[in-house]
Amino acid sequence: MLFNSPIFLFVFLPITLGGFYLLGSRRPNAALLFLLAACLAFYAYSSLFNFALFLVSVVANFLFGYAIAHSRLRSRAWLIGGIALNLALIGYFKYTGLIISSIDQLFSASFVIPTIALPVGISFYTFEQISYLIETRQRKQAESSLARYSLFVSFFPHLIAGPIIRPHQLLPQFSAPTFALFSWQNFALGISFLLFGLFKKTIIADSMAAYATPVFTSAANGGTPGFVNAWGAALAYTFQIYFDFSGYSDMAIGLGLMFGIVLPFNFNSPYKATSIVDFWRRWHITLSLFLRDYVYIPLGGNRSGPARRYVNVMLTMLIGGLWHGANWTFVAWGGLHGLFLLVNHAWRALRGEREVNVFRQWMAQIATFLLVVIAWVFFRAESFDAANRILDGMRGMHGWLHGPLLDPAPGVSEGLKAIGVGVEGDWLAGGVLLGWFIAALAIVWGLPNTQQFLLGEGRPKKAWLVWRPTLGWAAALGLLFGVAFTYNLVAVNRVSEFIYFTF
Repeated sequence: MLFNSPIFLFVFLPITLGGFYLLGSRRPNAALLFLLAACLAFYAYSSLFNFALFLVSVVANFLFGYAIAHSRLRSRAWLIGGIALNLALIGYFKYTGLIISSIDQLFSASFVIPTIALPVGISFYTFEQISYLIETRQRKQAESSLARYSLFVSFFPHLIAGPIIRPHQLLPQFSAPTFALFSWQNFALGISFLLFGLFKKTIIADSMAAYATPVFTSAANGGTPGFVNAWGAALAYTFQIYFDFSGYSDMAIGLGLMFGIVLPFNFNSPYKATSIVDFWRRWHITLSLFLRDYVYIPLGGNRSGPARRYVNVMLTMLIGGLWHGANWTFVAWGGLHGLFLLVNHAWRALRGEREVNVFRQWMAQIATFLLVVIAWVFFRAESFDAANRILDGMRGMHGWLHGPLLDPAPGVSEGLKAIGVGVEGDWLAGGVLLGWFIAALAIVWGLPNTQQFLLGEGRPKKAWLVWRPTLGWAAALGLLFGVAFTYNLVAVNRVSEFIYFTF
């Protein structure tokens, strides 16, 4: 069930909110069970097989947690067993095809590569349950209630695509005195986050996808995009994934707040980063922290000198790339970021800390952005051949213009036509896309992000940029929703998945 679908917005969400707060005013435990049932129904909507696998995973990890907390001598063995089970599940469903196909290519064998459907959200709920087992051993205390533990894993705002929640961030909220008590402040903030995210996803991200997808598909089929097309596709995907993931993160935070639950921020203006180190403090924050705490530090971190530190950084980024998908292009993307991080750390070690003026800061921000754009090509491409065709086009090896100038983006064209603006000709379509790029850059570089708008973080200079629970803000957000919903279902006539749903 997609957050941007009518069945979620107009059926599932109102029913779940209504039942939760009606029960919560008198019986918090009943409200918890009702919310748990709704979350399980939310996941079961995708596939009954996925749902059965999910239940097995949840119950097994709960039992492992109990064994870890109550076993004085064998807690480490239980921890290793639990982690091994989780990795085995994700390994089978996510990486079996990749392993067999790689062996097949390496040894020129003729293995039959199985088609195994990837259970929705398995990458996220697996990491969350691994963190639960580790925290249980560290604290020598397991969650005693299967219902609360199940809700921790299945709470639908974060279930499918994060943020990756740690037990100490969520479980105590289910036992707090304020649990299931309605708050107008939380609800108003929550619905504001939700609507901002919906607008980012449907209006900006999906419009960018309408251009990026045909060019990357053409490259996968042997096409050789020219300089303009290649850079247009790379930039379009750069903004698509930004607003798609930012939109989902906003919606997850907002949905949590509507139920009185505070989820950690997962996105903090990453394209404003002035270095790759800074980028990874801002992009997919909870994944970065997970990899740091459970991969980089156990490998040794920076405790054994610079050389070992660089090896640990690279291994962590390769694992992070592989986590995103069963394709070697994701590993290459992680490896590129690992290389960028190594250069970043080495440069800092060589030059030390220096004051940075405004000009150098802008240059560092632009350079970081361009490196991120190049790396996204491997993330998006279906194969190394396709990625190389895009990169060759970006280097001008296929000519300045190869084929029509900036193939018209269907979503943009259809959306504009729906409101009476005709788009004819490749040049005009290209102008529309250029306008999108300028607007997107103005947003990501020039405006406060959603939490700054809504919470006043970072002290926006203009008072009107700070959200207030007023009729004016309600009208503005209602307009955002109307535009997003109309464009999504009427103009384009589709409901698209979030990119991170596939991981």
